[in-house]
Amino acid sequence: MMNKQRGESRLGCILYILIVLYILIMVVQVVPVLYNNLQLKDEMGQMASSYYQFHGHPEKIYKILAEKAHGLDIPLSKKDFKIVRRAKSIEISAHYEVEVNFLFMKKKLKMNPEVSKPAYSF
Repeated sequence: MMNKQRGESRLGCILYILIVLYILIMVVQVVPVLYNNLQLKDEMGQMASSYYQFHGHPEKIYKILAEKAHGLDIPLSKKDFKIVRRAKSIEISAHYEVEVNFLFMKKKLKMNPEVSKPAYSF
């Protein structure tokens, strides 16, 4: 009777360890994607805040954002960013998908970084 209980607890322990390892692998795959998205969003916020420093030349902003995205291995180019100047704010947005490999399946994560900052013209 004691041997059966010992074997069952070992099997349960092995299953829990496998589940925890799978979750860790998923976390290792997803966290860098989310972190890169956050870095891009921060850069977009800085560009929106300094919009008027570029003297109405958004081409420079597009170039800086595309270079940042390329540096973060995000599949975006200049044409993928959208800059909209409203009456009291500057809005920058982009939309892209990243494929993440979860051992047994591949999943596409849709990322939509958007920033809206008040527009101050000096």
